Amino acid sequence: MTATGRTVRPRWLAPLVVLGFLLALLWLLTPGQAVPGPGAQLLDHAQRITAPGRTAVDQPLPLHWDISAPGQQAVADLRVRFERPGTGADAAAPWSLLIPRLGNAWAIELNGQELASAGRLDQPGDAWAAKRPVWLTLPTVLLQPQNELRIRLRMDTARRAGLSRLWVGPTASLLPMRDREEWLRSSLPQAASVLSLVVATLCILLWLQQHDPLYAWAALGELAWALRVADSWWEASPMGWPAWGLAVLGLIWIWSGALYQFIAALQFTPRPRWERHTIGLSLLGGPLAYGLSWALQTLGGRDEMAQHLGPLAYGLGSGQQTPMFLVVWMLGTLLFWAVLNVRLALEVWRKPDLSRALVVIALALSLMAIARDIYAGRASALHYEESAWAKYAAVTLALSVLVIVSLRFQQARDELLRLNSSIGQKLAQREAELTQRHEQVTALERERAAAEERTRILRDMHDGAGAHLIAAIHQVESGKATRQELLQTLRESLDQLRLNIDAMHLPPGDINALLSSLRYRLERRIQAAGLKLVWRADELPLVAHFQSPQLRHVQFIVLEAISNAIQHAQGSRLTISATADPTHVVLELRDDGVGAGHGAGHGLRGMRERAALIGAALERSSDHTGTCVVLRLPLLPSV
Repeated sequence: MTATGRTVRPRWLAPLVVLGFLLALLWLLTPGQAVPGPGAQLLDHAQRITAPGRTAVDQPLPLHWDISAPGQQAVADLRVRFERPGTGADAAAPWSLLIPRLGNAWAIELNGQELASAGRLDQPGDAWAAKRPVWLTLPTVLLQPQNELRIRLRMDTARRAGLSRLWVGPTASLLPMRDREEWLRSSLPQAASVLSLVVATLCILLWLQQHDPLYAWAALGELAWALRVADSWWEASPMGWPAWGLAVLGLIWIWSGALYQFIAALQFTPRPRWERHTIGLSLLGGPLAYGLSWALQTLGGRDEMAQHLGPLAYGLGSGQQTPMFLVVWMLGTLLFWAVLNVRLALEVWRKPDLSRALVVIALALSLMAIARDIYAGRASALHYEESAWAKYAAVTLALSVLVIVSLRFQQARDELLRLNSSIGQKLAQREAELTQRHEQVTALERERAAAEERTRILRDMHDGAGAHLIAAIHQVESGKATRQELLQTLRESLDQLRLNIDAMHLPPGDINALLSSLRYRLERRIQAAGLKLVWRADELPLVAHFQSPQLRHVQFIVLEAISNAIQHAQGSRLTISATADPTHVVLELRDDGVGAGHGAGHGLRGMRERAALIGAALERSSDHTGTCVVLRLPLLPSV
């Protein structure tokens, strides 16, 4: 209970409920003991002839060939008699024959007329293996008051050959039994195979996504078990006998090894070395036990071969009532798994965990079913017609694997979501830090730009208006300057201040606006100096990479050239032209003054420095016809 009074349910409760529901559904779908209807006859005795010319012997049914005649290969002729009432409802109704189990190859005749056959009677070890119930409708025209069924069987060594008890009678009376046998021996094993294949496919997809070894071992084990269960209803084997028997045992060995690795991947306590060695010996000993058992059973039925191999081989072979080495291996492996399951149960008891508990329960059910099948298959012929339990009990193991894989996937998903959330929080925190640093850097950059702008303005004022004010102070202090000279100096200082203010509002890259500002501010001053201003300005393109600092440099260069013409040229005309070619804007200032030498000091050096700063080219030429200053401004920035 939580503090708010709500009940906290474990996260594994829902998967456990699903597992219980599936098991309950499986139990409900499994039919109970079918009761035959009226008129049905159970045939439990036959006359058996194992070779031509031999006397028929009474054969109780069921017949389990590996127990009745171990190590022998034969084609047996079994004859079963039954009566059909001559009058009444049973005589008018159609009759059928139900054989829950027979094999390996067979042919059935009724009163001398063949009804059906399967497999090849003349080829020992043929790939055909009868595993499903036989249901035949008996033709009414062949039925007589006294009838004889002749069943010929090819029975291979160690292949579970034989004949169960037979049911004959009205079709309606046998249908419930037919449906039950089909469900137990065909439909349910097929469903178990499909379930294991689905679980294996899911595990493969999860392994491809997450590369967790648990998914890989679960996929391998379930795939091997799906093929193993398919052998219980798949009658046409891919290979002959005994190769296919060894392949089926190989599937069991693969399943056993994968199951052990799956258990280890479930993070039980670290598995001891002796366990790993034992499971390895079990996997290696299986093929050897199978081969020895089959060989000894074969030798027991072949006197001529045994004579060549000696009395020991003959004795071992002929004395085999069951495949001894194979049974010893099975019992040893079963004992190992029983001990392992007890150890796992103790570990789960000490440290409870749903996934491990499911494995322990499902493994215990499977081991009990396998132990029962080993006993029923070799202890008595009475169990011949009973279906093996292991393929049904292993369904619980497949369901447990499905639940465990789902829980592991949910844990991985939750961990991924937690990591994504943590990464998202860290990214948000980092983003906030970067945003804060960016704001700090931006503020510092603005402060630096403002400081540079103040420095530039102060420098421009010092070089321009400041220089003229200093000159005016010197003129006043010297007492030699005339009123007109002092006024001229102050006007130049004022022009400089006005041009500085104008430069702050010039559109970026607009040389036309810069020249218009210069003309507006300086035209009267030029004319007052006695110079005729000739203005030739085309419509100029924008110099896009020229911002306010670059335009200020252009302004000072042009202003310096005009000031030199006013103060030193002693001419009568000043021509200012502005043109553009594909790569440059060209500004040209030409006077008709004395030419050589004037303005060649600090002013010219400052003009060239400013031109270099903006990537422009400055050319100055002077002769007896006057002075020409050409400034070339690039339309594109230099790389």
